[in-house]
Amino acid sequence: MNAATVILLVLIAAAAATAAIVVGSNASLAIPAAAVAVGAAAFLLLGALDRVAWRSAGHGVPPRSSTTRLRTALAAGKHGRRELLAYLDSIERGGFGLSTPVLSMEELNRLLEEPPEEFRRYIDARVRDLERRT
Repeated sequence: MNAATVILLVLIAAAAATAAIVVGSNASLAIPAAAVAVGAAAFLLLGALDRVAWRSAGHGVPPRSSTTRLRTALAAGKHGRRELLAYLDSIERGGFGLSTPVLSMEELNRLLEEPPEEFRRYIDARVRDLERRT
């Protein structure tokens, strides 16, 4: 809403409210004038609501981006493997419509105990498979 519209609506609301007060007990004039004042004020309120930056009711902790999640998992080494595998599962579920974890618990436990070279080979193969399917 531009400044000219705001000024016009303020003037309409003020004039209509003044008219509603001035006519006093003449209901046939006061009610329509009051309705016009309320309508103009409502349009002003709607215009103001568009400009307000509403704060979320969150806990003040920003959500982790997928890049941060991936970087943290990679930096944690062996301790980040579970998060890295869960991240790959979420990509796979999101892209291919699966609703269950891609890895079984036995597979997950085996991968968590693999030597670093074997784990990297598994991750490389899984990423290549995801790239091929997309």
